[in-house]
Amino acid sequence: MILETINLSKSFGLRKAVDSLNLGIPDGSVYGFLGPNGSGKSTTIRMMTALISPDDGEVLIQGNSVQKLGNKTLSEVGALIEKADFHKHLSGETNLKMLARMVGTEMSRVQTVLDRTGLGTRGKDKVKTYSQGMKQRLGIAQALLSNPKLLILDEPTNGLDPQGKKEVRDLVRELSTEGITIFISSHLLDEVQKICSHVAMISLGKLITSGKMEDLLRDSDLLMTEVHVDQVEISVKLLSALEWVHRCDVVSGVLRVGIEKEKASELVQYLVQNNIKISAIIPRTSLEDLYLSKFGKKSQI
Repeated sequence: MILETINLSKSFGLRKAVDSLNLGIPDGSVYGFLGPNGSGKSTTIRMMTALISPDDGEVLIQGNSVQKLGNKTLSEVGALIEKADFHKHLSGETNLKMLARMVGTEMSRVQTVLDRTGLGTRGKDKVKTYSQGMKQRLGIAQALLSNPKLLILDEPTNGLDPQGKKEVRDLVRELSTEGITIFISSHLLDEVQKICSHVAMISLGKLITSGKMEDLLRDSDLLMTEVHVDQVEISVKLLSALEWVHRCDVVSGVLRVGIEKEKASELVQYLVQNNIKISAIIPRTSLEDLYLSKFGKKSQI
């Protein structure tokens, strides 16, 4: 594991923000970190990057304790904590050179990270001319200055338009192919599912579930099934009346039905008994479905 949290805990007054949290981030993974607002995600990241100290427990990076060794453990860690912030009247290149000088990075690295984040031709332009997506990519360029093995991104697509989100998503994919481990806290479930190999969900500072994305979706208690039938409206009325059907929606003329996994055969049998012809039944459980099964529809992420 390139990063571990061991019984990590942090309180603010009487509120327990993080409660005995144990995470293991495999080397080379893209790891999504999810939870409702106020679940402790940002507090966890601040403890990972030594911005605040835990009340109990510790963070290990490549086996070394952040709490015991401090910044020595962060030499191969790059981080973008929430919104990237730069001197807008200066160019992207100048901003990065100032930061490189502060941390002792060679100046040649500046052009390297600008090129790597797709800003090579815009480095000499003032930051105030950048789009939000470009500013966020500049923030990732800043995090890459130290040539890190681990990249920690807190809400990297927050506030971006669809094009900006795609730019950041594509960049994360590219960086992961180079062997950089990436830890992402995000509100965007569909984005996380597209790019992450592993995921953890927390609530009220406690770990709810974690593991490989494909394993969690396959083993989810809630099975979301795409059902193609000849009588959509009648099928919705029939299924919505059943206690063991948790969700029944229609998307583009196709039923999306949420049931417990062991009820799949019963679902088919029930529709057939009611003279509904089924042309296809396809498992379609998404990360959003898994999230809702853990936290409920009212939780905000």
